[in-house]
Amino acid sequence: MAVKIPQNIDKEDKLVGPLTLKQFLYVLGGAGVTFIAYQGYVQYFLFAHEFLIIAFIAATLSLSLAFLKINGLPFMTFLGNLISFIFVRKTRLWQKSDTIEQTTPLAKTELAPEKTTNEMAPTKSELEKLATVLDTGGTMDTDQATSAREINTLPAKKKIDNSLVEQELGVEDIFEQTDI
Repeated sequence: MAVKIPQNIDKEDKLVGPLTLKQFLYVLGGAGVTFIAYQGYVQYFLFAHEFLIIAFIAATLSLSLAFLKINGLPFMTFLGNLISFIFVRKTRLWQKSDTIEQTTPLAKTELAPEKTTNEMAPTKSELEKLATVLDTGGTMDTDQATSAREINTLPAKKKIDNSLVEQELGVEDIFEQTDI
């Protein structure tokens, strides 16, 4: 079953003839202000040129609010942006605060004892041992380790007996006969 998908859902409904409710209220407000100014002119509270100025401003503003769009924006949004542009400061200034945060340095007794550079640097023999471990791929014979501290904790590699390889044994057979 085909379902009709609604189109133009952001478009306002036309309630009063070709006008939306918002447009109708803007035009009605402008007409109301113009009517009140006319009544003031008829009752001799306003002169003719005062009535014409008020009527012109009210009609222009109401029609602009109802129908005018500038760069695709409604006139009300444009007017709000214009007012904020006029009254908001356009430059931002960095204001350095006059207060400086006071920090108290820690006493030497509170700090951890510092190591000298000689204590932190490895000796030449330790560097040689490390180089040997790296060169041999992580393994090193125990007879090469001359110091009491063992660098390599990995067990020494076990050699596979060549006679087992020549017998064309399977992998399981070789593992059973060796300690690997």
